[in-house]
Amino acid sequence: MNRTTKIICALLSTLTIPACAAGDLSTENFNGEDGVVLSHGPLAQAEQALSTCVDVQRGLFGTVQDAYIAELAPTYNTGSYYVLYTGLSSGEDKRSVLQFDLGFIPADSVIDSATLNISQIYKASNSTVDVHRITAAWSENTVTWNNISSSFDPALAGTINATSGSGVRSVDLTALAQGWVDGDYGNHGVLLKEPLTNKTEFRSSENTTLANRPSLRVCYTAPTCSDGIQNQGETGVDCGGPCSPCASAGVSITAPGEAYGHHGACSGFNGCGDAATCALWACNINGYSNLVSYGAQGPCTGFNNCHLFNSQGSVQYNWGNWCAVSGVSEIVCSN
Repeated sequence: MNRTTKIICALLSTLTIPACAAGDLSTENFNGEDGVVLSHGPLAQAEQALSTCVDVQRGLFGTVQDAYIAELAPTYNTGSYYVLYTGLSSGEDKRSVLQFDLGFIPADSVIDSATLNISQIYKASNSTVDVHRITAAWSENTVTWNNISSSFDPALAGTINATSGSGVRSVDLTALAQGWVDGDYGNHGVLLKEPLTNKTEFRSSENTTLANRPSLRVCYTAPTCSDGIQNQGETGVDCGGPCSPCASAGVSITAPGEAYGHHGACSGFNGCGDAATCALWACNINGYSNLVSYGAQGPCTGFNNCHLFNSQGSVQYNWGNWCAVSGVSEIVCSN
């Protein structure tokens, strides 16, 4: 970088500007014809933390509900029973419902994996148990065939390969768990059902052996943040959820008294290097669409070629303090 056009940006957030990266990042004033200079500011960066894995299982961690429902006993509740049934059992259709509370997972987390593990009691033949997302709230102590048997998404969330014999059977519910955490739909758990040509029995959360109880092993990556501002040039999530609220007005790239511009050369941007053009470029490469001034005359947009703040009423070829232009108090990037 060499002479004139100067913008000293007191960065309130991370704006990575390649054209400035190789230049002098000092706050010293100098004159010349082209170039942009940034001050050393606090560079904030958000990144994803390591994945955390938790087994949600009654008696171990978290809250779990489960029960089975029976077509020929439509008002009967089995929340305290130690077995979960699917398929044709004792001449009737039986289904099972399970719910694992994921409220402990921070908002905006990424679900790396979620696996339902359920202990199958011995059976002689193979079958496939379908897993569906439940669409209505229910309670283990009151759930019955009448109030939940049809309240599920017909689309499959997954299938359990219930092979002959006994042991733990598993199903991947990662996409479903992500939807629960994102709030795409309420977490009312899952319903298990299979064709009435087979029967499968699983151990419920009432089983006296903890290891035999159903569990949902979920691994997630929670967002971490350092500056609380949504500046889009960073990796990961750095505002909202467990972090500080997102700045609603945009990302400030100047502070009063710290921006200077000149009608010079700034390669590739409308053939000019005024502060507005170079700053708008800084916004654009970081994912923002507008450069907006805020001040006594209200916000303005629409920087026309080499004109600084022409919507303020006059063309400004500003050799001095950019923020000293009439009515301007702050320059921000926004969408």
